[in-house]
Amino acid sequence: MSFKICRWSELSTGQIAELGNAMASFYVHPPASYYPTANQVAQRYNPKEQPFHCDLVGRVSSGTTVLEVGCGTAHLCPYIEGKGGTYTGLDYSETLLRDNRQRFPQARFFQIGTPVLEAFDIVASLYTIEHVADPLTYLESLWRYCRPGGLIGIICPEFIDSPGFPLSIFFGRTPRRLRQKLQAGDFMDACRHVVDWKIRAPLWKRRLQSSTPGAFWLNLAPGVLHGAGYSIDADAIHLVRLKDLAWFFRQKNAEIVQTSTEMSDITPDVLEHNCYLLVRKPSTAAKAADQ
Repeated sequence: MSFKICRWSELSTGQIAELGNAMASFYVHPPASYYPTANQVAQRYNPKEQPFHCDLVGRVSSGTTVLEVGCGTAHLCPYIEGKGGTYTGLDYSETLLRDNRQRFPQARFFQIGTPVLEAFDIVASLYTIEHVADPLTYLESLWRYCRPGGLIGIICPEFIDSPGFPLSIFFGRTPRRLRQKLQAGDFMDACRHVVDWKIRAPLWKRRLQSSTPGAFWLNLAPGVLHGAGYSIDADAIHLVRLKDLAWFFRQKNAEIVQTSTEMSDITPDVLEHNCYLLVRKPSTAAKAADQ
């Protein structure tokens, strides 16, 4: 099979580290179009197009401390500060963080890996978890950064319980379009492309959708690491599923405060490919401890 999908638990520590290091290198020096492309969607904070962002920002009040893990260009920051909260952002690229510091001088920005010893009222993850090779360790970090009684908000794609496949998965030997393969006379690659697309991919989709919560499926061969040009989600390696995320936090005895499937007035086009989970960490020390 040309694309490689497996459960997180099926990978060795070395395989996870290798994939994580490859993606970290990609994000330290991303394509020039990476953040402008991402920000085309991220800048529109309104209830119709960004209902989950608006719900999360609505939880902020004066003095609320917010940490965003995988902050990117920190488009969340002005909304937090506009509500009287304080913002801290973590990301890989020091160049990106330096630019963020210049644009948002009241906020704090640290490179991922820098020890952050304090706990926050709200820990946010906006379209980040789909890019991590070890989603359970990532979720553990969100849990650790959140104070007892605080909130953890995750906004991300819904890749499994939605139509189609993420753009990071390619068919055949190369990530080229089928038409390009035919025009180049690479009929072997084109044939494999059609078999993957029409037969193997639907079989895998059914397997993923029938899996029990807590599977955490990974794409080991994202297109951007095999010559594909960048587009939204072409770098996604964790095939996120809302049921998997909710499963993780239920194991922690967290309160599920809000999910995208429970919110009213969300348009079908938003729900089709996106999900939202807001949980509250237990306030007592016994329940808040890692389990």
